[in-house]
Parts: sequence; C-alpha cells; structure tokens
Amino acid sequence: MDTLDQKLVSWFNSGFNGVVDPWLGNIFLVALSLFLAALLAGVIGFEREYHGHAAGLRTHLLVAVGSALIMIISIYGFPTVIGSQTYNRDPARLAAQVVTGIGFLGAGTIVQTGTDVKGLTTATTIWVVMAIGLACGSGNFVIAALATLLAYVCLVLMRKVEKLLARRNPIVMIVMPSDKPVLKEIILIANRYSISIRDTQSELVSYQENSAIRITMRCSFATPSSITAFVDEIRFTLRPLELKVSTDS
Repeated sequence: MDTLDQKLVSWFNSGFNGVVDPWLGNIFLVALSLFLAALLAGVIGFEREYHGHAAGLRTHLLVAVGSALIMIISIYGFPTVIGSQTYNRDPARLAAQVVTGIGFLGAGTIVQTGTDVKGLTTATTIWVVMAIGLACGSGNFVIAALATLLAYVCLVLMRKVEKLLARRNPIVMIVMPSDKPVLKEIILIANRYSISIRDTQSELVSYQENSAIRITMRCSFATPSSITAFVDEIRFTLRPLELKVSTDS
C-alpha cells in the first residue's frame, strides 16, 4: 500500500493524472520539494535567529535547500538509460555524502568559552535541517513536516526544563597558580556541602604572563545556597586567580 507521500509524488510525475505533460508535473514536484525544505527549515532557523545564535535563519534555509537539491539531483539527475544500456542508480549514494559533509559545518558552530561550551544545539539543528532537506528532496513531505514539528517542540518547550536542570548542575571554573595543587582540597570542600564533583577537566594556561592551571568541574546535587557557600569558601581559603560559576547548559 502506497503512503500519502508516494501517492503525491506519483500524482505530480503523472502530470496531475494526465492533465499536463509528465515533465511539467515533475518540475512542479521539484519546486515543491525545494520550497517546502526552505519553509520547514525556516521554522527552526527562526528560533535560532530569535535567540541570537550565529547560525540563524539564512544558514538553516540554505542547508535545507542545498540538501534537498542534492537529493533531487540524486534521483533525477542521472539517467538510468543511456543509448541501449540500462544502469542501476542508487539515489542514496550522493545524498549519503551530505550526512558526512554537514558535520564540518556543524563543528564550526561549537565554541568553548571558559566554563561553557556554546553551539552544540545549533550544530544539532543544522544536522536536523539537513535531514529535513533530504526528506523533502526525496518526496517524503509528511516525515519532514513531523520532524520539523518535533524539533521545534524540543527547542521551545524543552528550554525551560533545560534551564531548570542546569541550575542544579552548575559549572565552576577555577584558575590557580600551576605550582599549587588544589583539586583534593576542592573535593573536600564540596563534600562538606554535599556537592558531587563531576566531569573535572584541567589544563595549563597562561594567566597574566604566568603559568596557571584552569580547572573546570560540574557540580551535581547543588542547591543555590550550597553552591554559593562552596564558591565563597574556595574564594576565601584557596584564593584563586579567577573563579566563575555558570548555569548555562
């Protein structure tokens, strides 16, 4: 049994059941694929643009339209019959390269700034609109629309949940002189306030032309009062060169 998308594609490719030439119906199908890819990606791109992210409306639109175009070329751009020879074409082979290639674009949006890693969600939305574009280009319009709706719900409705969880798991960044090991003392202080230290990272950095060590840690099971007391004690007893607390996810 054909799906709704398959029936729609057949209707276009038959020239609206013989009303017009099949090639004209196919042109309308291609135009619909590109337009719908831009429209659906625009919904997600608008959300990113509205919240001030670097990869906004135009980036998401172009990624989706480009992905749809590659999918269309994969299906219609290579003839299966040349002269007297018949060739088997796999339309997924060219489109599969988009999935790999889009990773380089997404990686460019991810930036680490001190205690925060920015751009992970935007990189993911670029990957999602790529998939939506491929779905539109292959004529799977219902799947593309459902994926867009679900992605938008995740971006908008889950934002409040994400912020609430981030407050319970703040990230603390401490810069100390490199000759002063303090990780054991930090853990002891955290234990006094029933804070669990997770995802600890340390690296050598240059601070005001001197060598220093930057420690980044995620604090789990922390209440606002406990994290305030924890940070105040670290600042008073260890006297770090720099100390920052972030609740951004």
